[in-house]
This record gives sequence, C-alpha cells and structure tokens, in this order.
Amino acid sequence: MRSHRTFVFAAGAAALLALAACGTSTPSASSGSAGSGGSSASSGSGAGSNGPTLTIVSPATGASVTAPFMLKVNSDETLGAPSTGDDHVHVFFDGSSSYTVLTSDQLKVKGLSPGKHTIMVTLQHADHSPVGPKAKVTVTVTGGSGSSSNTGTGSGGGGAGGYGY
Repeated sequence: MRSHRTFVFAAGAAALLALAACGTSTPSASSGSAGSGGSSASSGSGAGSNGPTLTIVSPATGASVTAPFMLKVNSDETLGAPSTGDDHVHVFFDGSSSYTVLTSDQLKVKGLSPGKHTIMVTLQHADHSPVGPKAKVTVTVTGGSGSSSNTGTGSGGGGAGGYGY
C-alpha cells in the first residue's frame, strides 16, 4: 500500500511540474538591437541558444516605411500552413491580441495608418501553441491603406486577423 501512495504522489508531483512548465500564449517580446540597411532588426528569444530561432530581417527597428511594405522574418524551423503540421508565425500589430498567421518568410503589410507602430512576431506550432522565440520592431509608417497578405516561400494562406487559413 505504501508503494501505491508513493507512486500516486510522484505522478501528481510530475503532473504539477508539467503544468507549471507550460508557457502562455500572451504576446510579449524583448526588443532587439536596431539593425541597419536590412540586417536583422530584432533577435528572437531563441537567439544564441540551440533552440528554435525567429528574427525579423526587415524592416529594421526605427525604420521609416511607406505602406505597403514587406515584413521579412527568418527562422531555422520550416514554416508552413498549420494543416501541414509545420510551424508558423503569428504577427501582432501595436500590442493587439488579434494576429495574422504567417505561413512563409514574408508578409505584405498594408492598412497601417501613418505613424509609429510596433510589430511583434511569435513562432507557433501547428496547433498554435508557442514554440518560444519572439521578436519585435517599431517602425514609422509614412502612408498607405489595405490589409496584410502572405507572400513568399511558404505554403498556405494568411490574411488579416484570426487564424487566416
């Protein structure tokens, strides 16, 4: 009977530890250093480690852009539509909880009003759970209209808001 109680206690403790280790999908990211001339604008939280990485290649933080403009990301993970089982990127604008699903390495950003905007990207598994890496940049938009759309090397759709597929 004692070994059964020990097993139940150990199993319960393991379950609590597993629960505590689960992350949240609430967006937040630390700002990386400014890049120049299209170099990496922000490092993901996986930078410098052996884990997955995600960086914003362009625009650089602090850049002035004319809408529409291309948001380019880089990850060592294969990006694709969630239905394929590949990882993908969630793109957040100005701290919103709504996001655009990015299934490739670039997104044509339209529809941001003139002014300062923060763009944050997070790497997500196919089931939309966070992989870990995040990156963000702040840019100044000088004009434009429309909505965001996926273009680039990945497969699948995209679009503004929701799951986008």
